[in-house]
Amino acid sequence: MSSYSNTESVGAFPKARAPSWRAVAGRIARMIWTFWMRQLQRQELFDYIASDYRAAADIGITSGEARSWSQRPFWRV
Repeated sequence: MSSYSNTESVGAFPKARAPSWRAVAGRIARMIWTFWMRQLQRQELFDYIASDYRAAADIGITSGEARSWSQRPFWRV
Protein backbone atom coordinates (compact mmCIF):
# COMPACT_ATOMS: atom_id res chain seq x y z
CA MET A 1 0.00 0.00 0.00
CA SER A 2 1.06 3.52 -0.66
CA SER A 3 1.60 5.89 2.22
CA TYR A 4 0.30 8.80 0.15
CA SER A 5 -3.36 9.57 0.26
CA ASN A 6 -5.33 10.70 -2.75
CA THR A 7 -7.01 13.46 -0.77
CA GLU A 8 -3.89 15.63 -0.50
CA SER A 9 -3.60 18.29 -3.16
CA VAL A 10 0.11 19.00 -3.22
CA GLY A 11 1.33 20.72 -6.36
CA ALA A 12 4.65 20.02 -7.96
CA PHE A 13 5.56 23.70 -7.90
CA PRO A 14 4.85 26.23 -5.16
CA LYS A 15 2.69 29.22 -6.00
CA ALA A 16 4.64 32.25 -7.18
CA ARG A 17 4.35 35.23 -4.91
CA ALA A 18 3.89 38.72 -6.24
CA PRO A 19 6.99 40.89 -5.86
CA SER A 20 6.94 43.32 -2.98
CA TRP A 21 6.66 47.02 -3.61
CA ARG A 22 10.19 47.46 -2.24
CA ALA A 23 11.60 45.06 -4.81
CA VAL A 24 9.74 46.84 -7.61
CA ALA A 25 10.82 50.27 -6.36
CA GLY A 26 14.42 49.05 -6.08
CA ARG A 27 14.42 47.79 -9.67
CA ILE A 28 12.97 51.08 -10.91
CA ALA A 29 15.57 53.06 -8.95
CA ARG A 30 18.40 50.92 -10.39
CA MET A 31 17.06 51.43 -13.92
CA ILE A 32 16.89 55.21 -13.47
CA TRP A 33 20.40 55.25 -12.00
CA THR A 34 21.70 53.17 -14.93
CA PHE A 35 20.06 55.49 -17.47
CA TRP A 36 21.49 58.53 -15.70
CA MET A 37 25.01 57.05 -15.60
CA ARG A 38 24.84 56.18 -19.31
CA GLN A 39 23.91 59.75 -20.14
CA LEU A 40 26.76 61.10 -18.00
CA GLN A 41 29.29 58.75 -19.61
CA ARG A 42 28.13 59.67 -23.10
CA GLN A 43 28.42 63.36 -22.30
CA GLU A 44 31.93 62.82 -20.89
CA LEU A 45 32.90 60.97 -24.07
CA PHE A 46 31.62 63.81 -26.21
CA ASP A 47 33.45 66.40 -24.09
CA TYR A 48 36.67 64.37 -24.35
CA ILE A 49 36.39 64.11 -28.12
CA ALA A 50 35.57 67.83 -28.40
CA SER A 51 38.63 68.77 -26.32
CA ASP A 52 41.17 67.54 -28.89
CA TYR A 53 40.78 66.50 -32.53
CA ARG A 54 43.16 63.54 -31.99
CA ALA A 55 41.25 62.18 -28.99
CA ALA A 56 38.86 60.12 -31.11
CA ALA A 57 41.73 58.38 -32.88
CA ASP A 58 43.33 57.65 -29.50
CA ILE A 59 40.36 55.53 -28.43
CA GLY A 60 39.73 54.05 -31.87
CA ILE A 61 36.56 55.81 -33.01
CA THR A 62 35.75 58.72 -35.27
CA SER A 63 34.42 62.00 -33.98
CA GLY A 64 31.16 61.31 -35.84
CA GLU A 65 30.73 58.03 -33.95
CA ALA A 66 31.35 59.81 -30.65
CA ARG A 67 28.78 62.45 -31.55
CA SER A 68 26.18 59.83 -32.48
CA TRP A 69 26.85 57.92 -29.22
CA SER A 70 26.41 61.08 -27.15
CA GLN A 71 23.10 61.92 -28.85
CA ARG A 72 21.50 58.51 -28.35
CA PRO A 73 18.46 58.28 -26.12
CA PHE A 74 19.30 57.20 -22.58
CA TRP A 75 17.46 53.88 -22.86
CA ARG A 76 19.53 52.63 -25.79
CA VAL A 77 22.74 50.78 -25.06
